[in-house]
Amino acid sequence: MLRQIIIVGGGRVGRHSAAKLTEDGFMVTVVEKDPEMVEQFPTPLAGRIIEGDGTEVEILQEANVETADIVAALTDDVETNLHICELADEIAPAAETHLRIDDDGQEAYAHLDHVNHIVYPAALAAEQTVKQISEPLN
Repeated sequence: MLRQIIIVGGGRVGRHSAAKLTEDGFMVTVVEKDPEMVEQFPTPLAGRIIEGDGTEVEILQEANVETADIVAALTDDVETNLHICELADEIAPAAETHLRIDDDGQEAYAHLDHVNHIVYPAALAAEQTVKQISEPLN
C-alpha cells in the first residue's frame, strides 16, 4: 500500500527528505510558506507542493492531512514544528508525526502524546560521520 506523506517545510531537510521518499515510491506532498522557495522547489522531488503556512488547519486540509499516514514537521523552528504535530494529531490521530528539533535537550519532546518520532539533523549527521570514519577502508 502506498504511504501518503506530508512534509511541512521545504528547506534543506524537507527537500532532501521529499526527494528520497519520492524516489522510494512514496506519495509526498510538501507544504512551504515561502513563495520563493516554492517557486524554486524542483518539481520531481515531490508529488505536490502547496504554498502556505503548515500551522493553518486549512492548509493541512488542502494537503489531505485527514488521509495522511505520516506528517513530518521539518521547518527550522521547533515551536512551529510542535504546533504542526499537535494539529496533525488532532485532525488525523492515526497519522504518525515526526518532529524536527535543532538543539540538544529537545529530544525530551518525544514524551508528548502528539509526537511519535524525533528528527535531529545534527545527531543524524554525527552518526553518519562516525559510521564512515569507523568503517574499515577497502
